[in-house]
Amino acid sequence: MDVLYVFSDYYNRLKKAGLVSGCSGSVDGKIKYLCSDSKKAVPGSMFVCKGNHFKPEYLYDAISRGAVCYVSEKKYDADIPYITVTDVRAALAELSDMFYGSPWKELKMTAVTGTKGKTTTVHFIKALLDAHFKKQNAPPAGLISTVETFDGVTAEESVNSTPESIDLQRILCSCRQNGLKDVVCEVSSQALKYHRVRCIGFETAVFTNIGEDHISPVEHPDFEDYFTSKLKIFSQCKTAVINRQSDYFDRVLSAASVCGKAVTYGDTPDCDVYYSNVRKENGKTVFYLKTPLFEGEFSLKIAGFFNVSNAAAAVAATLPYDIDEQTVRETLAETVISGRMETYCAPDNSVVAIVDYAHNAMSFENLFSYVLKEYPGYRIVSVFGSVGNKAEVRRYALGKIAGKYSDFVYITSEHPDFESPYAIAEQIAEGIREGKAKYTVIPDRELAVTTAVKEAEEKTVVLILGVGDETTQRINGVLYERRSDSECALSALKERTGVLI
Repeated sequence: MDVLYVFSDYYNRLKKAGLVSGCSGSVDGKIKYLCSDSKKAVPGSMFVCKGNHFKPEYLYDAISRGAVCYVSEKKYDADIPYITVTDVRAALAELSDMFYGSPWKELKMTAVTGTKGKTTTVHFIKALLDAHFKKQNAPPAGLISTVETFDGVTAEESVNSTPESIDLQRILCSCRQNGLKDVVCEVSSQALKYHRVRCIGFETAVFTNIGEDHISPVEHPDFEDYFTSKLKIFSQCKTAVINRQSDYFDRVLSAASVCGKAVTYGDTPDCDVYYSNVRKENGKTVFYLKTPLFEGEFSLKIAGFFNVSNAAAAVAATLPYDIDEQTVRETLAETVISGRMETYCAPDNSVVAIVDYAHNAMSFENLFSYVLKEYPGYRIVSVFGSVGNKAEVRRYALGKIAGKYSDFVYITSEHPDFESPYAIAEQIAEGIREGKAKYTVIPDRELAVTTAVKEAEEKTVVLILGVGDETTQRINGVLYERRSDSECALSALKERTGVLI
């Protein structure tokens, strides 16, 4: 932040946004810090009371640490000035934007949303931009994704696909202070519905696709709410980049009409960025790509034909940068993404372990289809769970797809949080029982991955899905350290074969 504001400044900002429902008192001096985590409060802080599990004790803790006022949807028994608001999440976004000085205004922001492919697409975009900027002796692009956050100096493992508004603005402020000019950001449906990206304007927004996901009492009550939330991205961007093959394309295109420009990509010739003749050659995915700037044969190092669509989305999103053909070709050919289609094979290829972030029905269907084509005659063993306290509809769907294509399923944990991993596993098992697969439940994720790889029969593909390269697991609101799926798979392969993979 460049300027510190007083209590009345924040009140006026919230009032202008139509969010104020009440106010009492005033604060002498300027507000020195803004936070919604009581443990981060310091003398002179404004504390924002938010969260499904918020307790008054958190406010009192913040006051004991020096908070001088609070913002909340209701009045608490606390003898300090306050502002009550109609929507505390929207208020937090407004306050955060003001406190950190709207850093996004000095950054060229590219957003990616969709049901699947967001993370891969943002990493392709960053790779293309970084290669382009390197040739110009310019700083790299910032990154906010499910996998990692990079502000130009520090790279950290992410907690959410899109951080809360206060953390998002703080990261963007760091990007600006560290001399970055461009940032690529994953934008989830939750971020759009609950105002995490409120106040932020994007130069470009990519809409990869839409499918049923994140349907639960604490996320989206139905598909329409989920879809509508996704479409909000277009009200905050100048250029829309849309997948021509996406379901409900006409509706997506119509929603994008509020943007100044729309660019399409896909596998039909009427697209602005068009790909065709996708095939595998010499261990790489090869395809023909035509853009308004160039056309020719390109290749990907990352496995999976479905990733061609993500690469095309990235090329379409970076068209305004006029990246030369050679840079695009070299970058796509060499880019790998941690936790995405990471493939490890026994020396004789008798067992193949694939670690991927696939965690919804669309990504499961794509991945299983890829394995059936790529590894004919192999058994399929899958290892996965489902996140707790949200996305409940997803559980049965994942089980049904895995039960249809797998020979055996290890149901394990994936951030169970406040739910019982066994209760989540039973909902997954309901879907599995619709198909041919047998299954077992091993809540310990490290043990489940290790067991699946070590006990796999000859000619087996072990799909380890859901969390990519994450090294933490959320249980009862606490993040615990754990070995990544890749580390567990590699260790098990080494123990099984006696060879360092």
